Amino acid sequence: MKPVNKKLSLFVFLLLALGMAATSCNKDEDISPGDIGNPKVLYVRSTNPESADSLLAGAFMGSLIAIVGEDLGQTVELWFNDQQASLNPAYVTGRTIIVNVPSSVPTEVTNQMRFVFSNGEEMFYEFFVNVPAPELNSIKSEYVEDGDIAVLHGDFFFEPTTVTFPGGLDAEIVALDKTELQVRVPAGSEAGEITVSTNFGTAVSSFLFRDNRNVVVNFDDMRHRSWNSPVAHIELGEGRVPPCSGNYTYFEMDGVGAWQWVNELNMMYVAEDGETGRGNIPIFPGGATVSEWGVRFEINVPVEWREIPLEIFFAPFGADHGRDIPVPLTRWRPWEETGVFQTDGWVTVTVPLSEFDEDKDGNPAELTDLSQYTNLTIMYFGAADNANDIYIAIDNVRVVKM
Repeated sequence: MKPVNKKLSLFVFLLLALGMAATSCNKDEDISPGDIGNPKVLYVRSTNPESADSLLAGAFMGSLIAIVGEDLGQTVELWFNDQQASLNPAYVTGRTIIVNVPSSVPTEVTNQMRFVFSNGEEMFYEFFVNVPAPELNSIKSEYVEDGDIAVLHGDFFFEPTTVTFPGGLDAEIVALDKTELQVRVPAGSEAGEITVSTNFGTAVSSFLFRDNRNVVVNFDDMRHRSWNSPVAHIELGEGRVPPCSGNYTYFEMDGVGAWQWVNELNMMYVAEDGETGRGNIPIFPGGATVSEWGVRFEINVPVEWREIPLEIFFAPFGADHGRDIPVPLTRWRPWEETGVFQTDGWVTVTVPLSEFDEDKDGNPAELTDLSQYTNLTIMYFGAADNANDIYIAIDNVRVVKM
């Protein structure tokens, strides 16, 4: 048997007793069959004993409320906006109606309670159902091509919903539930904020769609060393996975073992490279701090990845790739908790600079003076107990404030 909330039960009992007492001594007893009297609502209050003295102008979905008035006993239907409440006849008296606000989300918002009485007459009373505004927390991949599906994560996504991409373009909604939206990216979408609107408010993304700030390499017009990891040229139909934003680089090899230094498993941007480098230009803008910044990129891993990490590290101008200086690096292991990492399409990931905390030998190290770094390397390299077959696609490597 479920425990009984004695305070709540006592409060409901007193309300009902009050309603029945009022009914026995007011004009309800003189109402003839088919006559509804002169119904009115005096006020609405919570059934919670701790807040019973507070009058309500609105309540959240699912809340239990007490409607106090006169001649309410002939109420046969009660609607909040366009959603009908479930009435228990035992809790409907001339003086009070105790009812749960419907838990379903209204489509048409009138901010009215609508009483329907036994003779078909209706009465309206202003009352607000509090439905939270949408929250837009993240996107599966910040880069999605026009016409492809973007997946948005958040909360309180209720129909009808409008999703607007940068450039003022409304997206087609492919699938919707309370915490996830799948939308088709409109043709001509630009870089910037995404907006989600419902009947209950608007949310603007804290992330940027197609974030183009501080991009180091995108494998289109901003390239890495040509003799390192290969590039999938989309116009030639190359690559095992479809693009998220034009060309991308990839690490692909069967039977990769421990500490195998392979050019094709190395994405290296070197600022002094005459072929692809852009000169002595720092990667980080002035004022960037280790605690607030990170390396962000899109990644697509269609096969199971385990054991060997991605080493990520920076280097100053003129220091080639920099690993042998040495500089602080991170060994990124997205499979560490689950033992394996595999994605369903492209996802955006961020590696905080605070995780660049060891040197090449595993000794503690710390990033300092970000303004000195012009080069960036990502390579598949490290310890392993077994040989592994890999395919890791990477695009749009950038440094961002998180």
